[in-house]
Amino acid sequence: MQIKLNENIKKYRKSMNLTQEELAEAFGVTVGAVSKWESGSNVPDILTLMQLADFFSISVDVLLGYSMSSKNVKDISDRLDALLHEDKYDEAIAEAEKALVRYPGNFKILTSCADAYHIVSGIKDLKDYRDKAIELYESSLRYISQSDNPDQESFSIKYRIATLKGRDNPEKSLEEFKKINYQGIADINIANILRMTGKPEEAMEAYTRVLVSILVKTLEFSTEMFMVLVSMDAAKAYKEACEVMDWYMTIVDATSIDRSKNSYLSKMKIMGLVFKSLALCCLKKDDEMKTCIDTALEIAKQYDKKPSNDFAGKIKFWHGSKDYHISLYDNFGVGAVAGIDNLFNMGPKVLPPKVIKKMETALEYWNSVK
Repeated sequence: MQIKLNENIKKYRKSMNLTQEELAEAFGVTVGAVSKWESGSNVPDILTLMQLADFFSISVDVLLGYSMSSKNVKDISDRLDALLHEDKYDEAIAEAEKALVRYPGNFKILTSCADAYHIVSGIKDLKDYRDKAIELYESSLRYISQSDNPDQESFSIKYRIATLKGRDNPEKSLEEFKKINYQGIADINIANILRMTGKPEEAMEAYTRVLVSILVKTLEFSTEMFMVLVSMDAAKAYKEACEVMDWYMTIVDATSIDRSKNSYLSKMKIMGLVFKSLALCCLKKDDEMKTCIDTALEIAKQYDKKPSNDFAGKIKFWHGSKDYHISLYDNFGVGAVAGIDNLFNMGPKVLPPKVIKKMETALEYWNSVK
């Protein structure tokens, strides 16, 4: 068994942004002592070893870094997964209890065991198992430095804690979800809790935020997928690119209350038409291409008379309060007609030259009618 104590002391010291001098001061030893620990020329006594492990929020086992222990940890985690997949829930919990005794300060063991209690608590509806899962998840956060991806793992764990608390304490769960609601990622959870706790008006406003997020993500997904498809420079891919835009514009049309009124949906529709026209041009369907551009120009001219990047009251299923407004900002352009120019000029920056060549007819037609 290979011991990596010296490497781990240095690793965990740096993970806490401490210098050798600062670590030495924290333990009342000389800088030379810390230097020898990290070079491997000397080792801490057993009491200092335990204090170091506690200081770094890891177990002595992890601090020592036995290679065999790492293998055992993976074996235990794999064993837990297998038992859960085989519906052997009691065996999984028994295995988790043994693992926690052996590795009380190992991040992987803590999260794997917490997952086991989480899964079984849902299947058997056991509050004590939910509480145990929460306890283990919270403990694992103290050892997050052991993770290869601490930021992502931290969010995932906090999300699971908030979810678990929702079963028995919705108000507490709501607090937890609000803490991690980065860029609205937990809006749907917040909306559901508000609904379950008898707050329909607040719930509907939260659902409105979810709807706006869905619309924006639909735009991002469709345009990015379009770029990949047309870059393939194949007839089948061009056809699929057209279908993606049709699907996207169907959602836009179905969400609009009145297509004659300007909103950010107007811009979204214009983008879909322009992108589709480019794919049609590559397929040499010039008549359909011109129809798309003509329709886009008509909407753009109407939009430029009274520009609006707002959604408030202009989309179906809007339940935002009077003081709740969402305005979106992008690189499309100050005006919609100028925005179409930007879309046509964007092509050479992101698409292969051979594809741009096939789109020249669409650009020529746009320049003749704008």
